[in-house]
Amino acid sequence: METCIVYHSETGNTRNVAESLASAAGARLVPVKDCACYTEATLYREGAPRARNGEKATIEPGEIDVSECSMIVVGSPVWSWHPTPAINAAIDALRGCAGKRGIVFATSGGKPGETLEIMARALEKRGVQVIGRVLFTPEHRDGSERHAELLDLIRRFSGPIVA
Repeated sequence: METCIVYHSETGNTRNVAESLASAAGARLVPVKDCACYTEATLYREGAPRARNGEKATIEPGEIDVSECSMIVVGSPVWSWHPTPAINAAIDALRGCAGKRGIVFATSGGKPGETLEIMARALEKRGVQVIGRVLFTPEHRDGSERHAELLDLIRRFSGPIVA
């Protein structure tokens, strides 16, 4: 069964992690675009407060069908110690996610705050069994250790859940 990596990226850091993982794991990649189209200035002035408030963005694609997947990986940058409004919306946009396994990852230039926990709780509310949380900070810029950790989780748990 397939692994699906859903991610939002404004600066390219989260995209780089997602693309590298997708290539190594043979996963389907679903980039999520925030229709707000932030500039560098509005990202911090408007986007970060929206993230802190747990708001959801209008996104493309508006619906993400993961019914054929056994593993869902969701990646977000950290904005104001929270996942982005686009990822909040993307988790709501997942279709066919109940009963799947999930992993969350975040990219952060500093402290992640509650980002990974918020994402994991949101997925769990959708019926996803979250089996891993991985943070990428500047100390992990080469990504090798964290990439290996995520790839190992995907490979070990990507099959169907047996009751």
